[in-house]
Amino acid sequence: MSQNIYKILFVLLIISLWSASLEFSFLSSLLVVLVGFKSKISKETFSFITILFALVIIGSLSLFSFKEGIYSYIKDVVYFIRPITVLLASYILVKNFKNKATFYNLIVLVGFSFATIHILQIAIGIWGISTDVNNLRNYFGRTNHVELVALFLVITSKNLSIKKTKFKIIYQTFVAILIVSFIMYFSRTMLLVLLLMIFAYYGYLKLNVKGIIYLIVLLFLSGSFIFFINRYEPDEESGIVATFLLKIKNSYTEAFESIEMDEILMDKRSLWPHWRAYEAYLVYNEVAKEKSWVLGKGFGSAVDAGFELRLQGEWIQKLPIVHNGIAYVYMKTGILGLIIYGFSILFLYLYYYRQEKSDELRIYNKMLAAYAFYMIISSMVITGIFKPYDMVTLLIGGTFALKQKTYFENRNSRNEGDT
Repeated sequence: MSQNIYKILFVLLIISLWSASLEFSFLSSLLVVLVGFKSKISKETFSFITILFALVIIGSLSLFSFKEGIYSYIKDVVYFIRPITVLLASYILVKNFKNKATFYNLIVLVGFSFATIHILQIAIGIWGISTDVNNLRNYFGRTNHVELVALFLVITSKNLSIKKTKFKIIYQTFVAILIVSFIMYFSRTMLLVLLLMIFAYYGYLKLNVKGIIYLIVLLFLSGSFIFFINRYEPDEESGIVATFLLKIKNSYTEAFESIEMDEILMDKRSLWPHWRAYEAYLVYNEVAKEKSWVLGKGFGSAVDAGFELRLQGEWIQKLPIVHNGIAYVYMKTGILGLIIYGFSILFLYLYYYRQEKSDELRIYNKMLAAYAFYMIISSMVITGIFKPYDMVTLLIGGTFALKQKTYFENRNSRNEGDT
């Protein structure tokens, strides 16, 4: 296939993730894997896929004690296999790019496109609506992880070919649009992921002398902000910034503040600010009740919300998916699954400590370590790599491909030097 075909397929893969469609991203990535899987994959790629596939095996064991419908079971299988197909599809496409810079460059270009569309939508549609945070997010979008990754690459990657354009003013204009668009999503998750990925890339989260010093500074600043936000009582009517601070305050209290479930269940209106915590509470209770701590409830399982609620236009009582990725993995695969999932994050983080002779390989290792923090935060707030719009497996697959291409180039150059 021509280079243009590979580039088009890669852009379609990015769009399939942006669309947040489980079916679209699974089928498109699976098609790339089936058509393009012609050569061996690297040991690193194989190892990481093996870790993720272990989760599929554990969840699939529920087939032997099948309780739910076949549709629910198959859907969970797809949820757990899709990150693997996305990773493999990204690996295959990037491996076939003749220019290694194409991988990151295409992500940034697509990010610029989404950001421009987002800003135009806001500019055209903002007239006549209330400009509070919730309205802006409901009308113009709540998140865009393509833009998140694009901004991360703009900040950290020095070798983006788009940065070397002769038309600097055009590039700088698009960067400004990307920054404004990123801010206008008012996404706490995106902001936290971006900051931690940047800190990780520059070595501030590495456990050495330098990293420990920066970690102490970071903990002090984080503690100061938590102290402030815990005592700050913003008025929802006092403006966009105050409303956003209120959302951050709610995130903190939902994740770390103890709540009285009996009181909340008596008054459902007080449940919604604590919804993620409530879902996790249900998971831990049901797993304990069924004594399925080790292997979880398996694929096809769900938790009973205790009452009917309307989600995505449907009235349901049993929740097959929960927001918190840690609770989600625990529900489907138990403690064993959580250990394996945690090991996949550790696998990426340990790239910090790999010794490489090439500066290029060291950069890719720092990228992989940064992806570990992407996984951590997205798993705490959303369902991590299982969320259809999560970009981390695409990044991991592409970066593994770049590492393998660099290894071959270095080996060939040494062989040519010997001759």
